[in-house]
Amino acid sequence: MRIVFLTQEDPLYVLPFFDEFFRQDLGDIEVAAILSSKTMGDRGRLKLLNELRCLYGTWGLGRLLVRMSASRAMARLPASKTAKRFYSLAQICRAFGIRYAAIGNPNREEHRREIAALAPDLLVSIACPHILKNALLELPPLGSINIHHAPLPRYKGMMPTFWQMYHGETHVGLTIHTMSARVDEGSALLQEQLPIGDRETLDSLIRRTKRHGAHCMLSALRQIAGRSQRTSSLDGALGSYFTFPTPKDIKEFRRRGLRAI
Repeated sequence: MRIVFLTQEDPLYVLPFFDEFFRQDLGDIEVAAILSSKTMGDRGRLKLLNELRCLYGTWGLGRLLVRMSASRAMARLPASKTAKRFYSLAQICRAFGIRYAAIGNPNREEHRREIAALAPDLLVSIACPHILKNALLELPPLGSINIHHAPLPRYKGMMPTFWQMYHGETHVGLTIHTMSARVDEGSALLQEQLPIGDRETLDSLIRRTKRHGAHCMLSALRQIAGRSQRTSSLDGALGSYFTFPTPKDIKEFRRRGLRAI
């Protein structure tokens, strides 16, 4: 089965998924390309920076920026398939001989044509920062799927790990689902959960769940390839939708003894 990944360039929280994914035996799963949009899509850079400073604090944001700078520097180095760690999507693609491209909104006609030329059987969204339209979702014969780190239909929207911690959940959920033009809807292919560690930070939990999600995704892909997948409907009446937390939400998060980093 031939797949194309749609994602965003994020060495902190998206890259761990791909680092873990390509360390597995993919078998008959062929990755035709990884197409990466700008981090958080069209969100303004200054707005994003201010939101991250509010969430992580000045000191925490500084730590993240240092990690990002180190990743960019290390990503310039050559790496083989057996490297202990990868530092960018482009570096992973070079190591495994996979096509990589930095793109804008994948719904644009030029990108849709580019994806069609790759002839994927399935599109896979990994934190793609754009809402994908039907013309793109329905392009591959097997459709399109997404991974969302929450127990859908609950915790739809942005920052699901933050909101699960905020609401005192003892576990963080994971849902792999078919995609429709409406955000975080479709049918569930796989749902799992991981316990939230005592005193675990948002930063460490996101990275841990991304790596776990890579194993779940490969399991779902194997089921699709073998035509053995079972879907279950997501009851929209039970759903809840969240946006990026406000300063008031973040203050309450900290008051509850929770830490971002």
